[in-house]
Amino acid sequence: MSVQSDQLAARLKAWTLRYPSVIVVVLLLVTFSLMSPHFATRTNLEATLAANSVILIGAVGMTVVFIGGGIDLSVSTVISAGAVVSGIVMAETQSVALGVAAAIGVGAGFGLLNGVLIGIFGLTPFITTMGTQLIARGLAFILSGGIAVKDTPDAMFDLGFAVFLGIPVIAWIAVAILVVVATAVGLTTWGRDVVLCGASRRAARYAGIETRKIDLSIYLLSGVLAGLAGVVSIANLGNAIPGVGDTLLLITIGAVVLGGTSMNGGEGSVSRTLIGVALLATLTSGLNLLGIPFYDQLVVQGVLIFLGAALGGRLAGYRA
Repeated sequence: MSVQSDQLAARLKAWTLRYPSVIVVVLLLVTFSLMSPHFATRTNLEATLAANSVILIGAVGMTVVFIGGGIDLSVSTVISAGAVVSGIVMAETQSVALGVAAAIGVGAGFGLLNGVLIGIFGLTPFITTMGTQLIARGLAFILSGGIAVKDTPDAMFDLGFAVFLGIPVIAWIAVAILVVVATAVGLTTWGRDVVLCGASRRAARYAGIETRKIDLSIYLLSGVLAGLAGVVSIANLGNAIPGVGDTLLLITIGAVVLGGTSMNGGEGSVSRTLIGVALLATLTSGLNLLGIPFYDQLVVQGVLIFLGAALGGRLAGYRA
């Protein structure tokens, strides 16, 4: 029995060292459950999962860009532009399918613009995506007149409130997207090429990889996912809000970093981005229920992200 106990303890210790962020999430869940009677409730769980579905979809795209050695500052505002254009199309046609197609088109357009400027013309990712960030934000407010786009189909409201197995359907959608992208990155030649490009462009070129095409593909993917996140935001909020993505950029980056993806490229995990999102979502939900002021919450989130980055990703567990 003692040998088995020692083996179990050793395995538990190894698992804890490898996935410390999971332990942090569990500790937060227990702590907030004890401190607030409203935390561990079905209503709060559903609200938290639904609210963070948009962040998860955007963070998946950002993760792939980080792994490929880039950065996409336009994700948050492309979410806004995708939501507004999708909302306008839905309001005019009462067609959810056309609205989704419009959002994907907007996201693909911005992603393609980023990919061409960065991958083909060699512009700096930071400056390029900062420019598209401003363009997307301006487009969202110009088209909407700065107000919410209403009269979207009732089906979007139904989707926002739909629950399957105790989990909001839009959260299932976000997880499904994560699984598909994680599989593509982990099990396909394209995914391996993305990782190698992020680790060393020179080595990737020597290996015969078209690095420009890889850059184009990762920014296109990020844009498409941002557009889809915009549609999901309509289902979650009930209307297309032009400023829906204004506060999401740093949260998205923070979730990716806490999920264990290196901003230096070539190292990270799409699936573990889910852990980073869960950590920030749990923290935000708990602090809200405890009545902690918004700006105080920002301080706590900032410290947490700083610790995750300072530890070189160990908090997230991509290193043993």
